[in-house]
Amino acid sequence: MEGGVPAVTHPEWRERFPWLVQGTTLACPPSERDRRFDLRLFGTEPSARVLERWESLGRELAVSSVVHARQLHGTNVLLHEPGSPGLHLHSGADGHVTRHADVLLTVSLADCVPLFVVDGPRRILGLAHCGWKGVAAGMVSRVLEVLAHRLAVKADGLAFHLGPAICGDCYEVGPEVFRALGEERSSTGLLDLRERIRKELVEAGAVEENVTVSRHCTRCGQLPFFSHRGGSQGRQVAFLAAR
Repeated sequence: MEGGVPAVTHPEWRERFPWLVQGTTLACPPSERDRRFDLRLFGTEPSARVLERWESLGRELAVSSVVHARQLHGTNVLLHEPGSPGLHLHSGADGHVTRHADVLLTVSLADCVPLFVVDGPRRILGLAHCGWKGVAAGMVSRVLEVLAHRLAVKADGLAFHLGPAICGDCYEVGPEVFRALGEERSSTGLLDLRERIRKELVEAGAVEENVTVSRHCTRCGQLPFFSHRGGSQGRQVAFLAAR
């Protein structure tokens, strides 16, 4: 993306939804590896410096109200109404939904899967942070439940995108993870979490052609992402809003 925010966006959605603001930030601009764009709140970097980056995120994306929450790898999903300008922090939520423009939904990541949800005709949006614990607890079905019960949107009318995350060739997990997900452990111990989520969406009624998956891996990919498995302490942010 142009401007001061290094990020990748979904190329097909840029054409399909020209009113949409969507993407995932990078750890740094690819050409400037020494200029970190760490958005982890209350981490090792001075809070003032990190907040300046959050302010630049809203400014460069031309969105006045930015919402974020302390994430607990759970299934709490917040429904957001229009808010005052600035960064709005909430406690204990891993998912966000809105039907209003100029509200930037955000989740922080460092290997987990960002789940982007778009209802094009009604411009209803959802964004969720999906680690294996959240997926095992039912985060995917919870997002769909909130959209259906609160906003009367069904899965077959939605577009989904599983953004940059650790890939199935890098994500080795223990048998307890497979048990929690209700799956048999693979012979290699490798888990493709994005593929698991994709299948769950289709089983829940999503149209298979409307579920896309990013090719970017946060650990072994060529672009600079923060990766917890790779030893990073920083966080990138997935974002979603309607202009």
